[in-house]
Amino acid sequence: MSSKTARSRWSMVAWMALWYAVSASTLLLIATTTLYRSIAGGLDAEGDGYLGYSIEYLEKHPPQGGQSSHDMNDWPYEDVRILDEAGKVVFSTPHASAHLPPTLVTGWPGVDYRVTNGRWFRALSRRVGGQTYQVCYDRTRELEVLRHYRRNMWFVLVPSLVASAAVGVLIARRGLRPLVVITATARRIGPSRLDDRIAMEGLPSELDDLARTFNAMLGRLQDSFARLERFSADIAHELRTPVHALRNVSEVALQGTGSRENDREALATCLESAGRLSRLIERLLFLAKADDPRGMLAREDVDVIRELKVVREFYEPAATEAGVQLTVEATAGIRFDLERALFQRALGNLITNALAHTPPGGQVKVSARETSASLVVAVADSGSGVSPAHLPHLFDRFYRVDAARTPGQGVGLGLAIVRSIAELHGGCATAESEPGVGTVVTLTFSHRRR
Repeated sequence: MSSKTARSRWSMVAWMALWYAVSASTLLLIATTTLYRSIAGGLDAEGDGYLGYSIEYLEKHPPQGGQSSHDMNDWPYEDVRILDEAGKVVFSTPHASAHLPPTLVTGWPGVDYRVTNGRWFRALSRRVGGQTYQVCYDRTRELEVLRHYRRNMWFVLVPSLVASAAVGVLIARRGLRPLVVITATARRIGPSRLDDRIAMEGLPSELDDLARTFNAMLGRLQDSFARLERFSADIAHELRTPVHALRNVSEVALQGTGSRENDREALATCLESAGRLSRLIERLLFLAKADDPRGMLAREDVDVIRELKVVREFYEPAATEAGVQLTVEATAGIRFDLERALFQRALGNLITNALAHTPPGGQVKVSARETSASLVVAVADSGSGVSPAHLPHLFDRFYRVDAARTPGQGVGLGLAIVRSIAELHGGCATAESEPGVGTVVTLTFSHRRR
C-alpha cells in the first residue's frame, strides 16, 4: 500500500471518527442540557408556587399591629414585607430589609438575587386586596445542587467526547475494512490475473451491489482481453501469410534465373497477395470506423425490393456456377431509410457466405419484411449448418467454424462486418442453424430517429 493511499484511508477514518464523535457529543450535550433546563425550570416553578402559597397564607392570617399573629416558625416563607396602596411599609420581618431588594416588579415571576452575605434568595411580589406582598426564601442549597449538576455534566461530556472519538475510529476502520479488501483485490488484478474476483462473503449489503458490479466488469474485461488476444493473433497470422508469399516470390524473382513466364507468375502471385492484404486492411478499417460512435450514416429512402433484386442479379452467376438456386421473396412496396452501399455490402457478405456452405442442388433464399419498428431481412441456406457450440461466436471477428486455415478460405471478418452494419442502423444480427439442415441469418434495421 502506498503512503498516499494509506494517508487517504486514514484521513477518511479520521473524518468519520470526528463526525461520529461530534454527532454523539452533540446529542449528549442536547440531552443533558435539556435535562438541566427541565430540572432548573421545575425548581423555579416549585419556588414560585412556594412563594405564592406564602402570600395566600399572609392574606388569610395578616399580622396585627406590626406583629404576626402566628409564630414565625409556622410561616412558609423566610422574610416578608407588606406595603399599603401608598407604598408605605405596614409590616416586615426583622431581616426583610437585608433579604428583600428595595424594588420588586409586582406581578412578575420570581427573581433570583444574591445578598451581601453571599447567599442566594428568590423573591416574589403580588398585589392582593389593595396591599402589596413581597416574600422571599433562601434557595442557596438549590442553586448549589444545580451548580454541582453543571460541573458533573462537563465531567460526563468531556470523557464522552474522547470515548466517542475512539469508538468512531473503531467503527470507521471496521466499516472501511471491506473497501480495503476490494482495493487490494483491484490492485492485484492485471493482464495475467483477470480471473481474480472480489469475495462476496461477509460484505455488507451496502457494498454487495458494488462488488457484483465490479466482478461483472472484470468478467467483461477478461472476455474483451481474451478476444483482443485472439484478434491480435489472427491478424498476425492473416498478415504473415501474404507477406511471406510476397517475400518468397520476390526473392526468387530477384535471383534472375527464371524465364519470362516464371516472372509473370511471380508478379501474379505478388498481385494476389497484395490484393489479399488490401482487402484485409480495408475490412479492418471498416470495422474500426464502425466502432467509432461518432460515425454517421448517409441514409436515404431505399426501395428494398429493387436492392434485393440488384444483389441477386450480381450473385446469380456465382450461384449458377455453384449449382445453387438463389431466390428473393419480399412484399412489394417496402421502402426504408438505409445507407445503400452498406446494405448491399451486408447482403453480399451473407450471400457469399451462404453460397460457400451450400452444396450443389441446394438453395439460398433472401427474404424481407417490414414491421412497425424495423426492417427484417433474412438469408437462409440449405447448407451444412452450424453446431450450437459455434452459434454464439459466429459474428466474432476472425472466428471461423473450421479452425484450420486453408488457402482461399475467408479470414472470418464477413459476418463481423454484417453485424457492425446492422448495429450502425440501430439494429442487430442473429443466426439460427441446425446441422445438416441449414442456417438462417437475420438482420434487423431500425427506423431512423427523426
